[in-house]
Amino acid sequence: MGDRHRTSCRRPAASGRARRVGGRIAVLLAVLVTAISLMSAAACSSGDSSGSATTTVPTGGANDGAGDGVADSGGPGEPVSAYDDPANWLCRPDLIDDLCDIDLTATLVRADGSTQVEPFTPATDAPIDCFYAYPTVSGDPPPNADRIPGPEEENVIANQFARFAEVCRTFAPSYQQVPIRGLAVLGGGTTTTLPGARPPFEVAYADVRNAWQQYQRTDGADRRFVLIGHSQGAGHLRRLIAEEIDDDPAVRDRMVSALLIGSGVPAPGSPDAFENVPPCTESAQTGCVVSYATFESAQPPPPDSLFGRVRNGGGRVVCTNPAALGGGSGDLDSYYPGGVQPGATTPFVRLEGWWDGRCVADEQFDWLQVTSAWAPGDQRPDDLGGRITPQWGLHLVDVNVALGNLIDLVRTQSGQA
Repeated sequence: MGDRHRTSCRRPAASGRARRVGGRIAVLLAVLVTAISLMSAAACSSGDSSGSATTTVPTGGANDGAGDGVADSGGPGEPVSAYDDPANWLCRPDLIDDLCDIDLTATLVRADGSTQVEPFTPATDAPIDCFYAYPTVSGDPPPNADRIPGPEEENVIANQFARFAEVCRTFAPSYQQVPIRGLAVLGGGTTTTLPGARPPFEVAYADVRNAWQQYQRTDGADRRFVLIGHSQGAGHLRRLIAEEIDDDPAVRDRMVSALLIGSGVPAPGSPDAFENVPPCTESAQTGCVVSYATFESAQPPPPDSLFGRVRNGGGRVVCTNPAALGGGSGDLDSYYPGGVQPGATTPFVRLEGWWDGRCVADEQFDWLQVTSAWAPGDQRPDDLGGRITPQWGLHLVDVNVALGNLIDLVRTQSGQA
C-alpha cells in the first residue's frame, strides 16, 4: 500500500456528497416501503452477525463461497487479504482518493438565528486510530454488496465518520455488506441455491474481520484505537470484539472505546454480554463501549420495535447517553447536512442543544430518548426528519444527533482534551 500517497488536495463535499444524508433516507424509504411489510421483528438493518439468515443466490453472485476477503494463496502458505488492495478501503491515511478527506465545514446555528462558520481542521499527528464499519446503505442486489463504493457509501462516510479525523487517523474498509434490498428476505430464512454458499452475514462479517486484521498487521499493531459502527456495521464490530478483543488483554488495553450505535449490545448480566468491555460511565474511562438506539420522547419504542432490545434471547441492552455518561439528561451536539437549514452555504450545520437526550428503560426496551428544544421563535428547523416507521425510531440519524458529543468523548478518552 506504500505506493499510494495522500494528496494535499481536499475533495469538496458540497451538495453532491456531504448533504446527502437525505439521499440515504430517500433510498431507504423507497426500498423499505416494500421491505418492512416482509420483515419479521428479527429482520433489520443492525445486522445480527450470527449468519443465521440466508437467501437465494444467483449464479456468480457475491456469496459464492469466496467472499471472505481472503484469496486462496499468497506466498507459500500465506493467504492474501483483499485489504492488501487500496481499492478496498474508503478511508486510510495513505490513500489518494480518501473519502474522509472532504470539506466538513459547518455552520453553527443558534436559536436566535445567529450563525458562526466553523472550518474543519483534521488532526495532523493524531495519537489514535478510528476503525469504522458503516450501516446498511448499499443499493446493490442481495445477497451481498460488492466492494465498489457508490454514492451511498460516500454519503454515509461524510455524515457519520469523516469528522472523527479531528481526533484520529481514519480507517474504513469497503465490505460486502447485506444490502438494503437484502433486508426483505432476512426474516424468511430461505436456503441458498448455490452449494457451499456462505450465509450473507457471514460474508459481510468476514470482510470486516479481515480488514481489521489487515489494519492490525500493517498499521495498528502498536496504536491505540476506537471502533466505530452503526447498525449493521455496529453488529459486525460487536462480534469482532467478542471474538478477537474481549479475551485478549494486549489488544483490549489499546482500545480507547467502541462506539456501537444503533445495534443492541447486551448489557452486563445479559446473555452474550462482553466479559471485559463494560459500558462507558464517565468521560475519562477507556476500554469501554457506548451504545444506544434513538427514539423521540413523543414516540417511544412500540412493542414490535426493531431497536432498543435484544432480538435473540433475553436480557437487556446497553444505553449510554454520550451527553451524560453517568446518567441523567444532557444537551446533544448534532451535525446535519447543510440542507436542513434554509440559507446555509456550508456542507453541514451544527445544532447545539436542539435535542436533549436521556437514557430511558421500560419492561422491555432501553433507549436514548430525545426531546426537541425547539419552540416558537426558534430560527432553526422545527423538524430534522430521520423517521421511517415507529419501529425504527430515529435510527437513520442515530449518529447525527450526537456526533459532536461522540467526538468530544473520544478526544477526552484519548487524552487530547
